[in-house]
Amino acid sequence: MKRSEQLQEVGALLNSSLEQSVIRKRAIEGLSSLVGAEVSSLLLLNEEKKELSFEVALGEKGNEIRTIRLKMGEGIAGYVAETKEPVILNDVQSDPRFSNQADTKSGFITRNMICAPVMAHDKLIGVIQAINKLDGGGFTEEDMASTVSFNNHVGIAIENANLYEEIVNLLEGFIKASVIGIDKRVRLALLHF
Repeated sequence: MKRSEQLQEVGALLNSSLEQSVIRKRAIEGLSSLVGAEVSSLLLLNEEKKELSFEVALGEKGNEIRTIRLKMGEGIAGYVAETKEPVILNDVQSDPRFSNQADTKSGFITRNMICAPVMAHDKLIGVIQAINKLDGGGFTEEDMASTVSFNNHVGIAIENANLYEEIVNLLEGFIKASVIGIDKRVRLALLHF
C-alpha cells in the first residue's frame, strides 16, 4: 500500500471516534505503522503548568512512563513543543537535548526518533514521537513528511473529541439543572395543593 493511501486510511480511522482514549491509542499505533517505528508515544500539553505528560505509552512499563513530566524546552519533546518544529534524530543518545528519563524508567533504549508537534488551528496540543526505526536504519525526510501530515489528522481528531466532551458536559449540566428546577417547582406546587 502506498504511504499516501495508508495516511488516508489511518486519518479516517482516527476521525471515526470521539472518545479520547481511543483516538490517543490509534494515534500512536497509526504513527508506528505509518513510518515503521518500534514504538510511538503521545505527550499532551498542560497549558497551565507548561509541561508535557505521556498520555499514551504502551507496553509493560507504560504506567511508569506516564508519570514523567517534561517542562517546555526539556528533552527533545520539550524542545519540539517550545519551537513547534519537528525534528529527526538518527543518533538520539549523542544529542544534548535528549532526556533519558523514559529509557531509565522503562529499560528501553532509544536509538532514533522523529518528534513532531501536534497542532490544531495553530494551537499546540502536544507532541508525538516515533521511536526506533524497525528496519534498523534511520528515519528519512519522507518519514518526517508523513509524520507532519499524520499529526494534522491527530490534532483535529483530539480537538473534535475535546469539543464533543465539552458539549456532553454542558448538556449534562443543563439536564441536571432542569431536573433540579422541575423538582423544586413540583415540590412548591405540592405544598400549595
